[in-house]
Amino acid sequence: MQHWWLPNSGKGVRTGISDDRAWLAYAVAQYVEATQDKLVLDESLPFLEGPGLEANETDNFFQPTVSQKQATLFEHCALALDQSLADGRHRLPLIGTGDWNDGMNRVGEKGEGESIWLGWFLYATLTAFAPLAAARGETARAEHWTMHADALKVALEREAWDGDWYVRGFFDDGTPLGSSRSDECRIDSIAQSWAVLSGAATQGRALRAMASLDRELIHRDDGLALLFARPSIKRRPIPVTSKDTPLAFAKTAANTRMPRRGR
Repeated sequence: MQHWWLPNSGKGVRTGISDDRAWLAYAVAQYVEATQDKLVLDESLPFLEGPGLEANETDNFFQPTVSQKQATLFEHCALALDQSLADGRHRLPLIGTGDWNDGMNRVGEKGEGESIWLGWFLYATLTAFAPLAAARGETARAEHWTMHADALKVALEREAWDGDWYVRGFFDDGTPLGSSRSDECRIDSIAQSWAVLSGAATQGRALRAMASLDRELIHRDDGLALLFARPSIKRRPIPVTSKDTPLAFAKTAANTRMPRRGR
């Protein structure tokens, strides 16, 4: 699977970023819900072929070839979901070398780091796509995905709640990222917003997490909505590769500008 690609040539990059596999199923489930067009799931599409990542590689830019092998759109989604269920010591999804935030590529570079945001997102995807599987007679898959989603919901509430908000994830060594006990990267916005969007968080915690987001990350006088705070400059473990400067990573903490209101 490609993380991104060039529209004209199709050349793209394969990575160890964790959320790529779940987006197809999420988008297709949203499309079917909005249009009620379930026939799209029967569309036959080819696979792409290309080299896998070597043990010492974090990414690989290449020109894929179009395989002779095809499968339905449903099966493309299902295969991707089946490969998205690996979890770590807290029974939360592995982050790999990044998730929605590509810059957090050192959180799980050794294969044991976990992502809270991906937990919420995967829960939303599994619960949306499982009914489509059941309707097609894919009972075993639907039950497996539903059971995994239920276990994920329990693990998120058990492991991710930090007292006022949800942590962002866990490093390979189990150190939390996005914790109130940290001097840097104390709170991350998408760990809070997707607790609500996924429908998995308890109402009381969801309300408290969003209140914390509003208090910690929304700077109305400056017209800014921060992605996370405070910037990660000195902390260890560090979330980004050594080639990425602390300043570059810090800038991502404050790059979303809110519309100004009249006074």
